[in-house]
Amino acid sequence: MKKQSKKTRRPFSTAGERLDDVLGDASKRIEEETLTLIKYINDELVPAIRAHSTRALRIASEKLNQAADLMDAGKPKKG
Repeated sequence: MKKQSKKTRRPFSTAGERLDDVLGDASKRIEEETLTLIKYINDELVPAIRAHSTRALRIASEKLNQAADLMDAGKPKKG
């Protein structure tokens, strides 16, 4: 049996092969982009979120401390 080249076969008979090539390339690219995105999230976003979160907690702590001081100042003194 003689093997035909892709160019001599009818376009419909090679459609599946072409589709496999396109999908294979696309899935490889998606995997690469996903790994890049995960690296960006881990290396850039997570540290930034943690830094801003700790700052927000410190500010909240200061405000709660001020609120507690105001509540203590408004209490009648026992004596």
